[in-house]
Amino acid sequence: MIKYLKSGPLVVVMAFVLWGLTPLFYQYLSGGVLTHILIYRVIFSIPLLLAIRLLFHRRTLFRDLLKDKRSFISCMIAGLLMIISWSSFIYALTNHQVLDASLGYFINPLFVILLGCVVLKERLTLFQMIAVFSGACGLLFQLLSTHNLPVLALIMGFSFALYGLTRKFIHYDAITSITLETFWSLPVSLILFIYTGPDVPASYGIPPILYIMTAPVTIIPLVLFAVALNHTSLIVTGLAQYIEPSMQFLLAVFIFGEAI
Repeated sequence: MIKYLKSGPLVVVMAFVLWGLTPLFYQYLSGGVLTHILIYRVIFSIPLLLAIRLLFHRRTLFRDLLKDKRSFISCMIAGLLMIISWSSFIYALTNHQVLDASLGYFINPLFVILLGCVVLKERLTLFQMIAVFSGACGLLFQLLSTHNLPVLALIMGFSFALYGLTRKFIHYDAITSITLETFWSLPVSLILFIYTGPDVPASYGIPPILYIMTAPVTIIPLVLFAVALNHTSLIVTGLAQYIEPSMQFLLAVFIFGEAI
């Protein structure tokens, strides 16, 4: 299993395929309170991550985390960026805006590739340039045809692109870094949860088990994504990411009946 996880492009494709299917799950949380979903997602992700972490023999010990202060601070930033990305994504999927979620992740790869070229000095091949140019033209046409600024899509796209860039500066193993990011997300999620009022999720007709299931639905592709980043470039990651919004677009149109 670990051998296959070292194939960066293959693993990143697996992650984006799973993310592309997530609207099928979140349709059952339609009408749910954003902060409730978020707090369940964070709280139940922590024990799941700790359990998964035991499967990795080469892992950063918790007592050694502060020895690498840049990675420690980067995990804090990544945790905050993940809260922004999660919140906007959850809001879109639970408010019948799967097309907006799709647009956000069509925008994201372009941000990812831009950050890879500008910040990490990665280079595009000729065919990658053609692919990026085609994607940029399609996105520009989409933005012009909507006649308004897609704020939610831009927030989703840019926050997750910054998350991917931030992870490049984390030198802990993937599972330890995600665990630490989730711990950093916990206080922010609690503050938002308390601020909006801790109503009982069952009162909205949604079984609590569905809230709990948001943890594995989130963590499994996220772990695959984090592992893949250690074995592939941001450019390859950005190009592969078109799998996710393409699947979400097809689900929105043909399964959920959203109008284009």
